[in-house]
Amino acid sequence: MFLNGKKSRMQVFKQSVGVDISKSDFVAYFEVMLSNQRIKKIGRRKFDNTPSGAKRFVQWLVKKSVKDVLLEVVMEATGRYHEVLAYHLYEGHYRVCIVLPNRIKYFARSLNQFSKTDPIDAAVIARYGLSQPLEAWEPPREGMRRLRELSRERQDLVKMKTQAINRLHAMRSSAKLANSTIERLELQLAFFEQQIAVVEAEMNQLSNQDQHLAYQVKQLTSIPNIGTTSAYTILAETAGFQLFSNRNQLIKYAGLDVVENQSGTSIEGRSRISKRGNANLRAALYMPAVSALTKPSVFRDTYQRHLDSHKNKSKALMAVQRKLLLVAFGTHQSGQMYDEQQHRCRTSKQVGEHKGSPTVAHLVN
Repeated sequence: MFLNGKKSRMQVFKQSVGVDISKSDFVAYFEVMLSNQRIKKIGRRKFDNTPSGAKRFVQWLVKKSVKDVLLEVVMEATGRYHEVLAYHLYEGHYRVCIVLPNRIKYFARSLNQFSKTDPIDAAVIARYGLSQPLEAWEPPREGMRRLRELSRERQDLVKMKTQAINRLHAMRSSAKLANSTIERLELQLAFFEQQIAVVEAEMNQLSNQDQHLAYQVKQLTSIPNIGTTSAYTILAETAGFQLFSNRNQLIKYAGLDVVENQSGTSIEGRSRISKRGNANLRAALYMPAVSALTKPSVFRDTYQRHLDSHKNKSKALMAVQRKLLLVAFGTHQSGQMYDEQQHRCRTSKQVGEHKGSPTVAHLVN
């Protein structure tokens, strides 16, 4: 429990390893907090982001860490890149803490740290671990992890299908038709459509075999304009909302939070949606938001209110996407199906509490 020094032996209260992960490697930065509240660097090292690299990292941890003192390995949620290390550590009974990237970004700002390199990022993450109480990470259920794989596979297939459609349209509009090329593009298009159907069938089968997942899908599809495929993507990209303890975290993760671009003392007309978060999640909400405008609902009311206020259709549509996501999160928290009438009553009460014109910061309403 003590760290040996040249002049004294200080008790170690907490240990934190910040990990900055990329596709091919990761940088680990090890710090400890001592009994006098001072922070001491223990070491820094780069490892391959592979199973063998994860094993070498654990060996390094064993050599550097103090037994019987809280040790947290902290990393950002980075799509899939963090998973090899996170699962290896979890299976080895290490305390893993996975945090949303925007938390680290704002913490870095609080330290006046604006430079970005892998070692600096790892050091900021380690310091965040020492200064903040963090929850231990629990892997998503196997069914949820498989759903994310299938959802992203479907998204890739849809993109390739769209590319094939665009190429086919271009070829058919050409002055000189290349029949052999058109035939191959038609075959590609048919193949992508067949593969999409196969993936969707497997997603349905996965839902039918998992009662908890099936109920979550049922909750989301009780919300107007959210279909089964959109529900699958929303759940897949949020791990069934497991990563989030409040709605602000979720909105920032989706990139639907508001950024103020201030100039002097005036910020009027300068608010914008960040779009820095999960693009897959925003894409899953786009068509439901568009569809929500076709008939009267609280979602169309949200659109009209923001359109009247900001005269910006894109911003108003983003407000509807945000509204849909928050309603989805609300059904998850309540464990209930969506009820339009009850929600409209709550929304009317909230809008009444906000006197004057609504601002972008009130996109939830």
